[in-house]
Amino acid sequence: MQEILKQVPDAANRYQLESYWLDHWDAHRVHLLIDEAAAWGRENHVPLNCNEFGVYRGLSDPASRANYIRDVRTALEEDGIGWAMWDYRGGFGVVWKEDGQPARVDESVVRALGWEMIERS
Repeated sequence: MQEILKQVPDAANRYQLESYWLDHWDAHRVHLLIDEAAAWGRENHVPLNCNEFGVYRGLSDPASRANYIRDVRTALEEDGIGWAMWDYRGGFGVVWKEDGQPARVDESVVRALGWEMIERS
């Protein structure tokens, strides 16, 4: 993060980025926030669904992307909250798709979503 911070010229933006980093946005933090939403849903008798979550492929490394997707999915499932991945083939997608080419599955995202790859013969 220290190297990335050196590349941010605006002091206010640099401060916001460093604060975000220091705030420890890890699996535990994500789970705590989702637990909070789930508790509200139970107290108010409201079923919850997370309609979109994901990580933009163009600005993240594959391991961090898969980790975040796994962490959010497992927290949602542990709290009984339905979920939908954003999206199927775009920048947040489960597959890479270029016009005129067959889709290529991002296996790390498939595993992060708790799915298994099935080989076709």
